[in-house]
Amino acid sequence: MANEGGDAKTSDAIIRELESSGFFHQIGDLEKNLKAIAADLQSLGATATQRLEETESLAAHVLAVEAILSVMLKSHPVDADAVRQEVSKNTKALTGGDKGNSSVQLVADSILATAGD
Repeated sequence: MANEGGDAKTSDAIIRELESSGFFHQIGDLEKNLKAIAADLQSLGATATQRLEETESLAAHVLAVEAILSVMLKSHPVDADAVRQEVSKNTKALTGGDKGNSSVQLVADSILATAGD
């Protein structure tokens, strides 16, 4: 029992030292900063979800337009070489090459192939 009084005095001394050093204030600041970070992460997550929904909507629109175009091309065929030349002409400034953007060429070729089926 005699030791309990010493332990209490030691604990009080440690707490006073922590208080005087500003430790508890720093812990409070850390807690505020962590709450602010959590709020920012929550906002970032909501924004990312919104952008994903917008991207999915854009993709749906592009696929719908491609489907309509494929159906139209079945009844009104076009010259595939003329399409490739047009893609090259419209995208060569973006790529710096005479052939234009190869990704756009692949998409155009895919649409033309789908229309030919």
